[in-house]
Amino acid sequence: MKRRLRNFIIILLVIVLFNSSAFSSNAAFNDLKKSGCSFNFTKGSWITVYSQVPGKKGLSKFYAKITKFRMSEYPSSSGTSSSSSQSTDSTMTVIMTIQVQNPKKPSKKMAKKLINSGHDFIDYLDVVVVDKSTGENLNTAETSEEGTNYHAVNVTETEWKGLKPQKMAWSDGTVYQYYVSYVKTIVIKFPSNYTKTCVGICGTHVGDYEKMTDWNEGFIEGYTVLSDTTHVKLGSKKKTSQLSHFINIKKPKQAQSTSGNNSNNTTPYRWGFNR
Repeated sequence: MKRRLRNFIIILLVIVLFNSSAFSSNAAFNDLKKSGCSFNFTKGSWITVYSQVPGKKGLSKFYAKITKFRMSEYPSSSGTSSSSSQSTDSTMTVIMTIQVQNPKKPSKKMAKKLINSGHDFIDYLDVVVVDKSTGENLNTAETSEEGTNYHAVNVTETEWKGLKPQKMAWSDGTVYQYYVSYVKTIVIKFPSNYTKTCVGICGTHVGDYEKMTDWNEGFIEGYTVLSDTTHVKLGSKKKTSQLSHFINIKKPKQAQSTSGNNSNNTTPYRWGFNR
């Protein structure tokens, strides 16, 4: 009897310890700010973002800016009674253009490393869309067993487009062609009552491209969160603040319609984001 009781207690302790361990792991990343991510990614202002790029021991510095931003709501909540607007589900649509720029001409060592890897500096920077509280990837349809993300957020984006082409040549005839700057446009649709959509420009603390992509694969597919990527340096909020820069976009508290009543029942907003 005593042996059975002892075995039962041991099994119970194992279950308790396992559950508490899992809870601690999930609870460790409960807020982007607490993890060290910066919330300084605003329209029209250049920010500094760092990333690990082959050919340099430390982090490399780049600049990023939201060059265009537009938010609209459909159906429009303007011109409706409070009771009807509360019962009507509306969708916010945000269209933003993001530009990234390399402020320095790459060294020949870095250029050769990039040539050998078959990648450019932009491949070590990512635009991500995540939930502010959990770090869940919203740019995927695989974040739940049913195949849809938990917050009904839809994201579409263009490929990076290179600007200001340059080239670097060696005496042996090797030529490295690169772009000084890149731009892409991203479109995000989310329910008007959802306030935790965050868009970020993020570098990586891993300069090996294959290792970096393997590390981030779970996040890209929607099975892990931002804290499990190379965009967050666990244990170093300082480094994370250099790597990851975000903006929280949500419906403004007060509608700022450019016209009284819109024929297409869509309300545009001047601004709709918060730090």
